[in-house]
Amino acid sequence: MEKNQPFGPTENAYLQDNYAPIIQEEEFKDLEVEGEIPAQLNGKMLIRTGPNPRFKPRDMKYYHWFDGDGMINAFYFEEGKVRYKNRFVQTKKWKLEDKANEALFGGIRSGMSTSLKGWRAIKFGFFNLMLLGLRTITGIGPTKSQYKSIAEIINAANTNVLRQADKLLAFDEIGQPYEINKEIETIGKHNYNGELRGPSIAHPLTDPFKNEMITMGYNAYEPYFQYYRFSPDGKLKQYEPIVVPYGVMMHAFGMSENYIMFYHMPAVFDLKNIGTRRPFRWMPERGTRIGVMPRNGTSSDTRWFDIPTCWVFHNMNMYEEGDYLITDVAKYERIPLLDLGTENPSPPFTLDPVAIMVRWKLNLKTGKLEEETLTDDPVEFPNMDERFLTKKQRHGYYVKLKDGNQKNGLWNTVVHRDFELEKDDMYCFGENYYTGEALFTPKFDDSPEGEGFLLNLVYDLKANKSKLTIFDAENVSRGPIATVQLPRRVEYDFHGSVVKMD
Repeated sequence: MEKNQPFGPTENAYLQDNYAPIIQEEEFKDLEVEGEIPAQLNGKMLIRTGPNPRFKPRDMKYYHWFDGDGMINAFYFEEGKVRYKNRFVQTKKWKLEDKANEALFGGIRSGMSTSLKGWRAIKFGFFNLMLLGLRTITGIGPTKSQYKSIAEIINAANTNVLRQADKLLAFDEIGQPYEINKEIETIGKHNYNGELRGPSIAHPLTDPFKNEMITMGYNAYEPYFQYYRFSPDGKLKQYEPIVVPYGVMMHAFGMSENYIMFYHMPAVFDLKNIGTRRPFRWMPERGTRIGVMPRNGTSSDTRWFDIPTCWVFHNMNMYEEGDYLITDVAKYERIPLLDLGTENPSPPFTLDPVAIMVRWKLNLKTGKLEEETLTDDPVEFPNMDERFLTKKQRHGYYVKLKDGNQKNGLWNTVVHRDFELEKDDMYCFGENYYTGEALFTPKFDDSPEGEGFLLNLVYDLKANKSKLTIFDAENVSRGPIATVQLPRRVEYDFHGSVVKMD
């Protein structure tokens, strides 16, 4: 197998194999297709983003997967043919480094490797830089204004891309999203007409029944959580700072017809740790809580429930049933990828904890949380037919690892879960094939729930190439109904969506 190390030999797991970046921006037209592209995909595009450093990181040893520049990968379905292109999101950081023709800035574990040219580019003069160094060495951490400048520059728009109202937005969660057009050219930063008062997390939600957009932000300083409700045209309906005792990472949240669920889990995010090797600290002694607030409520209306120590990146959905809030989550024993308690600065993925799929049923009257295990296999990226978000779903989708290890990739199997029949319909790609998030798109706007297609990228380890697979979402075990072959690999990424091109 070809060794993918574009920046030279390294032991860093985030810079090897299919985690290694693709440096060039390319476009491939009329890609080879095995099978037949469903006619219902015509006029749609699969659009994804992930971390992809353009230049050799300043600190190869402590580079983290979350640091990479946002790279958009897009597949266009056009009259039975498929076109692919990739483009960097031209963030403020990307533009400054493009002009310098080198990396200027460190990352979440290597901030102090930022060059003097980089510090000057974000207006850090000599005395400000000395103050930052002193505060970091003494364990105080940056000032609020210093942190804001740092956070803005490391916002890479590398975590999710989706449509909100009439805009395509690429999200990080340390900063605000960037707008792109359908040809994935960067338009600029989007802050909801100036209404965002801080960062936006990478998983905003849109209620298809109430026609309302909701997002949140988390921060290392007060207010640690920020809650926003927007109208369909992006006008602010509500801003609410949520009072919590300290900052934590919160990658996603739950939304039902009437409630919001916050995850206050002990991946502690504190200003005093910014600039250290461990900006997020796993501190289980702090406890784990979920908060429930009416969607139009205030922070004081939030009810907090202590639950056993765990970590959640992603949920599938949340809905109400009598006195219960029910949500399906990929649950870890602790946060993966960060603060793993090892001296190895670049630990292999085999050291990461894995998630299992569980159903939480929270009784809002008694406060009791019931948990049902749906699968013991390592899973991630739960999602659904989002036309039915906030309602009890029959169909759900996720990926899992079957009969393999996480050395070269994290998942190899696509799963359709029929919650009514309590049955899984799955397809395993087999040895030496790895995949990521599988995304659902309906055949037609008015199709019944679950009638549509699943799309996901698959990496062939031996051939060192990638392919796009398309499944009938109602018959996953049949295998792909169409496979789009790429002439090269596509680096492992995080999230995306299937959207109409018009």
